[in-house]
Amino acid sequence: MRCGSAIAVAVLVALIGVDAQSAGSGPVGGGSMSAGGTTRTARSPEQLANSAYKRGQKYKKRAMGYEEKAADTDDSKKRDKYLAKAQAQYQKSVDQYLEAYRYNQEFPEALNELGYAYRKLGSYDDAIRAYNTALKVRPDYAEAIEYRGEAFLALGMLDRTREAYMTLFRSNQDQAALLMEAMHTWVTERQGERDSEAEAFARWVQERRALADGTQTLSLNNTRDW
Repeated sequence: MRCGSAIAVAVLVALIGVDAQSAGSGPVGGGSMSAGGTTRTARSPEQLANSAYKRGQKYKKRAMGYEEKAADTDDSKKRDKYLAKAQAQYQKSVDQYLEAYRYNQEFPEALNELGYAYRKLGSYDDAIRAYNTALKVRPDYAEAIEYRGEAFLALGMLDRTREAYMTLFRSNQDQAALLMEAMHTWVTERQGERDSEAEAFARWVQERRALADGTQTLSLNNTRDW
């Protein structure tokens, strides 16, 4: 399902950059007085961002737990209930990752997780914007490249998916393998469809998969003490 208009507005506001000093309701600099009259040291924007990020991770973990429960049940009503709960948790994680980014705009991990949550919610365009912003901060962020590749794949942007895979194949074999698994699943689910572009992509995936398997075997052989 797609996110509502409020979410789209939120991500646009976040990704064009919001002054970290204006985010949140409390002061960022200086200190504040507690109810007992003692002075509390205000946390830095980075600390506030990290706290929001950790909250987002907790919601993500809960969402993944509901997804596991949905996968383990044969009861369709229970499955739908668990999936709905997972979606709600992913939405809460989106809010926290956006808050983290508002406090610290040099936080690629938060942007990467924001993209992941949007992708889980079906908002692939928002996900790609989040990954793009993460990669502006850290161009070699392999996990963001892989996640973005999966978003391209979901949108049928097959040329961009190929580019993502080749980038990872040259720089990070573990992440390349994850994207290959996603591509192989995509191809398998579309077997029998008469689409020339998809058929060409399927042939390319088969060739690249065979090459990747051969490269891995060669690498293992080179580590053996013959």
